[in-house]
Amino acid sequence: MLNKLILSIMLTVICGYAITVDEILDKVEENQEPQTSRSEITQRVFQPNGHENVSKLTSYSIDKGDKSMLEYVEPARIRGMKILMLNDGDDIWFYSPRTARVRKIASHQKNQSVNNSDFSYEDMSSKDMREDYDIELAGEEQIDNTACYKLVAIPKKDDISYSKTVSWIDKEKFIPVEMHFFDEGGTLWKKLIVEGAQKVGKYWSYKQITMHNVLKGSKTIMEMNKTENDIDIDKNMFSERYLSR
Repeated sequence: MLNKLILSIMLTVICGYAITVDEILDKVEENQEPQTSRSEITQRVFQPNGHENVSKLTSYSIDKGDKSMLEYVEPARIRGMKILMLNDGDDIWFYSPRTARVRKIASHQKNQSVNNSDFSYEDMSSKDMREDYDIELAGEEQIDNTACYKLVAIPKKDDISYSKTVSWIDKEKFIPVEMHFFDEGGTLWKKLIVEGAQKVGKYWSYKQITMHNVLKGSKTIMEMNKTENDIDIDKNMFSERYLSR
């Protein structure tokens, strides 16, 4: 799920020949979107005052990320908390074991924080960028000694939290290195940095994903402890009924 979130806005040039957005996105999906995936994740939230909150969760996805679910397993106070995302994140449900209730996240609530982290529901979801954004190649730049294509995406819809996103894509691996998110006023809001690119089977994955909230001064690190791709996953998990089990 997280891979689809950070890979969905790619556009580039391969071997010096211009290709279409659809051709690039198709290539990216083939390269980094398995049919099913399961990841064990440690989430570390660092507040501006230095306080750190640690939790652990498991991420599941099927149908190349079209359906995904997050389930928190630690600490005990949030164990069993679940977030279900369907239709590429257009429909999101939240379940809290404390209230034993399932609620649907309204469109205007998707910019809210997930478990007090720097990731919002919108960040966690898998938007169809071909429908929601206009994307253009804005040049080439070096990021941490990595030659990258610089891509700019402008939303077509009013219900998207960001006025613009800018991403830098590794020219050799065709994977993201960094992404910037801007608020409605055009001010830099968040920076997402991916580190430790590695192959899991035939797909690229990452050891760590960090979201910096530039305006707030906090950051959230997602450590990918274990990732499995193209494995058997119970499709019944991806339903409202399953959330309250």
